[in-house]
Amino acid sequence: MSQLGVFLSPECNVSAIASAVVARDSASRDVSGTSRLRTSSSNSFNVAGDELEEPSQSEQFVERLDGAVNRIDRVISEHIGEHHATLLDQVGSVDELQGHVTSVQSSVGQLKQSVHSLQALVREQHDNLRDTIQRYRNVEQCGDIVRRVLRFQQLSDRVLGSELNHVDVTPGTAVDNGSGLTGDARQNEMASVALAIREMEVLVQDENFEELSVVRAKLPATRKLSANLKREVRATLRSGIQSLSQADVGDALQILFYLGDLATTAQASVNDVIQEVERKCAAAISEDKLVRTSGSKLNGLDSNNGPSSAGVVQKSDLWKALQDVFDVIRVHAMEVWNLQRVLLKMVDPASGKKYLDLVLEPDEPSLFATFWEVTCAIVRELFASTLKYSTAVKSVLIAEYPRMREQATRVLNELYAATKQSAGVEFLADFTDEKANGTKNGPVERELMPIARSTAERTQLLDSMAPLYDAFIDRAYRRMSNPIQLMFPQSSNFHASPPGRSDMQTLSRTMFSELEQAGQDSVLLDGALQQVRKSVNLFCSNVKRIMHQGKAAAATMPSLGRTPAQAHNVGLMNVLSLLDDAVEEVGKRVEAAATNNGAQAAKTTPVTATADPITTGVVTPKEAKALCTKTLAPCREMLGDLEYALMGYYLQALAVLLENIFSKMHDESFGDQSAAARVAALGDAPRSSGGPRPSQNTGGSKYMQEFINAFAVILEEHLRRLPIAAFATKCLEDFVERLISVFIRHASLLRPLTENGKLRLANDMAQLELRLEHIVPLRNVGAAYEELRAFRHMIFLENSEILRDTTIDKIRPSNVWHHLTCRAPPELQLPHQMKHWSASKYIEWLDTRAAVGQPLSPSTTPPSSTGKSSALSLSWRELPLGYPCLKDSRLSLLAEKQSWKEMAKCLDAYSQRVSASANTELSPIYDLLQESSAILLAGYEVTVSR
Repeated sequence: MSQLGVFLSPECNVSAIASAVVARDSASRDVSGTSRLRTSSSNSFNVAGDELEEPSQSEQFVERLDGAVNRIDRVISEHIGEHHATLLDQVGSVDELQGHVTSVQSSVGQLKQSVHSLQALVREQHDNLRDTIQRYRNVEQCGDIVRRVLRFQQLSDRVLGSELNHVDVTPGTAVDNGSGLTGDARQNEMASVALAIREMEVLVQDENFEELSVVRAKLPATRKLSANLKREVRATLRSGIQSLSQADVGDALQILFYLGDLATTAQASVNDVIQEVERKCAAAISEDKLVRTSGSKLNGLDSNNGPSSAGVVQKSDLWKALQDVFDVIRVHAMEVWNLQRVLLKMVDPASGKKYLDLVLEPDEPSLFATFWEVTCAIVRELFASTLKYSTAVKSVLIAEYPRMREQATRVLNELYAATKQSAGVEFLADFTDEKANGTKNGPVERELMPIARSTAERTQLLDSMAPLYDAFIDRAYRRMSNPIQLMFPQSSNFHASPPGRSDMQTLSRTMFSELEQAGQDSVLLDGALQQVRKSVNLFCSNVKRIMHQGKAAAATMPSLGRTPAQAHNVGLMNVLSLLDDAVEEVGKRVEAAATNNGAQAAKTTPVTATADPITTGVVTPKEAKALCTKTLAPCREMLGDLEYALMGYYLQALAVLLENIFSKMHDESFGDQSAAARVAALGDAPRSSGGPRPSQNTGGSKYMQEFINAFAVILEEHLRRLPIAAFATKCLEDFVERLISVFIRHASLLRPLTENGKLRLANDMAQLELRLEHIVPLRNVGAAYEELRAFRHMIFLENSEILRDTTIDKIRPSNVWHHLTCRAPPELQLPHQMKHWSASKYIEWLDTRAAVGQPLSPSTTPPSSTGKSSALSLSWRELPLGYPCLKDSRLSLLAEKQSWKEMAKCLDAYSQRVSASANTELSPIYDLLQESSAILLAGYEVTVSR
């Protein structure tokens, strides 16, 4: 039965219960159907009577529900049967029940009548009480009006009976008209009258009270006196603000506070000061005034000085006008700051709030901050309007911009020095203590700060001259770019020739002049350096436009002399070097000037002043160095990339010429003495008139004699005409390093090489050293020169001594393997022989592409505009001669490992060839090469990692 309790609840949802029962029935049907399907095959022989299904959930629920209802009916019937007699005793007859109902209805009617009577009585008492209260309220209001009238009459008698009402209240006339009030007495009288007037204004806020005849009769005189008093106080406030008198400003603010006009008048006073600044500044630098002043002096005594004096007079007048502008800003800034200082000092005794907090909202900026922001915006607009003046006035304004910044910085420093002492230590200390507890105990109070203490305030005034800054910087760029435009005219008839030294000197002098005009102001200096960078960029763009590239820059004359295209590019290298020197000199001058100014400032500035958080506007040595690094370093990098691109491609072409001569050593025989004699005899053979100039016979190889003759021409016609600069020295060092490296590569591939051939080869190496020493000292080349000397030593060693020699690690392993292979029988081929390549092709692949696994292809890519060389996409600065393995130790090691893979193929082919032949044995060189691979690679890896 307890399960049926859910149907007795008011929230019972019969539909939800039925849906749940049906859902369970559906779920059980699915499960039972699946189980019957699994067991149907095993139980198919059962009789039909055993296949009866069990009743569903719905049927079971209905059966249980029917059973419960039947039980309830049975319980009710049993209860009625057991208590039937008791029910009959209580009910009686139907007539008796009807009589009881009638009695109840009568009682209810009587109750309703009683309630209505009570409501009427309460309503009557309520109305009487309301009338009584209204009468008392009217009496109270009348009494209040009488009290207010009496108070108004008392206040009006006090105000109208004051001596201030019997004299002229204009400033400065009270004493002259016979008033006995002076000094503190007059101030006290004004304060008392102001308080009375303020209270009267509060009383007459009610329009009905103001309409009373006794009030209306005295209001005009009272309000006239109030207006006169406000006028006098405002005049006193204005006079105190202008004279920076704290006493006068404080007295006026107190009277205005009593009159309830403090906030309005204080903000209006600041607005008046702002309008005064705008009026005076606009009048000071108006074009009409400047032009008229200049013209009058031209018509006066200065007219005899000629046209040149007119510019001087105009410049002096203009500078005086600019000084007037800054003086106006300085004077009026002090006025507003002094007003704010007095407001911050004065406190309302009733609320404990400072007057400044009564004037401003909590989230509103201070009065001085508002004045400063608006004033700087006004000055910015005025200077922007000057750009529309006549060309003469505008040019002088732009020229005077650095002095204007100096004057503005001087004004800021004066304001800071004047207000720093006036700020008062007590304000700063109190603010510090309150600020420390501000987040815990309440909002932070306002601080009295000196003017121009923060960088933001200083920047606001300096940025107000931004229109002239833009014009000044633009003029600097135009002056620097004019010489460049003259060097590289855009006319189609212009013959593209490199600029001369005088042109570069003109450009350098222009840069130095603009930097001198910028002075030591960090902003101006940064702007001037930016224009230097733009000018260098323009110069480099023009150089890229006229420089020769491709075959025109690489090809030489039949006599190996330089072509006009190569001379043209060398000329461009010279001017790039001169410009690089000029940019370097710019950086040195900037840093030197900053250092000198810093030393002078340290001598003239007291030690205590260095602790002030204020800047002088002069760049420090550290800032100067940072500016040069930020601006000039990219300039020099741009110039360097272009220099290395021109020089690198030029020297690559010359290197290819000489390397082609090196490759001719494979056309000679280094195997027997008779052949060597024949070659030596050819040393004095006459050459054709079209070839290189002959030199003295050295008794060397034929290819070396040709190299010596060609080198003499290249040295005289090409290398000695290059600019004397750091980039040229570095490129020449790389040039020599590449020649030595390629020579060793070719020498290691010489086969056969007998004792006489070794002597000839050693002599050739000595001749090579003598010639290359004319370019750069070989000790500066480093590893390549050491490898040359070690290789010359190695060729005279026995096979068994090579791997044990102390200098073997200075030779690249591939060169050792190649030389050992040349000592082996001809059946052991060299890698280039196995690939059917020429020696030059194999060497180029080994030094440029083996490290990255690229196939060999001719490298004829000209220098690109992006400053990237073709080898491995490295910059020309990093790889001017195009051989990455000579510069990158990691790539060099990879190339050597790749070379061993080629050697291993040769050794495998040799081993198979010997195995196929019955009468041939492996050469001892084979085992020596197999043994050397790990030893040489490990030693070389240690060497390059140092």
